[in-house]
Amino acid sequence: MINLRFPLQRLPDDLCSKVLKTMDPHEIIAYSFTSKKAFSFIQTLGLSLEDVHIKMGKLPAVYLNIGCYTVEFNWRMGENGKEMASLDDIPVSVDVTTEKHNWSLNLVTMKRRMISEYRVSTWSKQKKTLGEWIQHLCSIFRCEHYESEFKIREMTFDVQSFRNIFPKLRRACINGFLEDEPNEDDFQNAQVILRAFLPYVKYLRLYRVPLQENFSLQHIGMANLKELEIYYPQNPKFDYLLTLNSERCIISENQFSLRDLNRFFKLWKKGSYTKLKFLEVHGENIADWNVLMKGLQPEKERRLQADGGEEEKEYTIQNCYGICARIRMFNNRFVSVKFTVLN
Repeated sequence: MINLRFPLQRLPDDLCSKVLKTMDPHEIIAYSFTSKKAFSFIQTLGLSLEDVHIKMGKLPAVYLNIGCYTVEFNWRMGENGKEMASLDDIPVSVDVTTEKHNWSLNLVTMKRRMISEYRVSTWSKQKKTLGEWIQHLCSIFRCEHYESEFKIREMTFDVQSFRNIFPKLRRACINGFLEDEPNEDDFQNAQVILRAFLPYVKYLRLYRVPLQENFSLQHIGMANLKELEIYYPQNPKFDYLLTLNSERCIISENQFSLRDLNRFFKLWKKGSYTKLKFLEVHGENIADWNVLMKGLQPEKERRLQADGGEEEKEYTIQNCYGICARIRMFNNRFVSVKFTVLN
């Protein structure tokens, strides 16, 4: 597609800009590859998109979400699904999938449903490396929400070069789901990714990420994050909570005891964790709920009926600054404790 000549290169700039704004996103992107002038001209238009998702695994992909469109780029390196070894590798071709979402109204039921239209095409490699492709795609539009997903075991790239090529990430997800025990490369890859992007991201999600003492959850907790999500942490310790510096934190499938959470809430009452607005902790079933509230002297207490008939308890506590927070807990399939600052 992008090898075709675009007749609007002969149009005056003001007319060309009006034509471009009526084109579908994948057509605008294709036009940006026709010349340096076209690329610069599109940049001056300041067209915006909602977010960019960069997926880094064996086969990297970039997703651009633009209104009702999602444009997906996948790079092929050769036969038999050959993997890229470096961001400096030049792909054989690029598969581009455009998905358009439309809403349809059923005149009988008067219910709306989403209909998706797909268009798949193959573009030439443009003599660009993978790194140059990512830089090009992330610089065409105006965007503030860049996020990336890294798969530790599938990383075959020089992670150190990511920070120079990637835009400023807002969100990062590190996926460490492994079928066997983590090896030294897994630990190293996790550390390199975290050290490269942790100082800059505001939202971080970790799935079974293998960590060591020299870079643990305690170090991650000190980062200036808006939201930290941790799923299936390895050998969690209460010390990890002591450094918590996020506005929101979710910890799932952990083994923190209610006694540890009780200590954490007591520290909050004494004035610690002033930045924290929300904490959610999930774990295994625990019989004695009284341990959680021991010595906290709640301002209010009530019992609620949760889904499935399970009993749910809710308490309101207050810290030394007069700020109130709600602790809600229930024990169904697993324990759930939610801590929400109210003012």
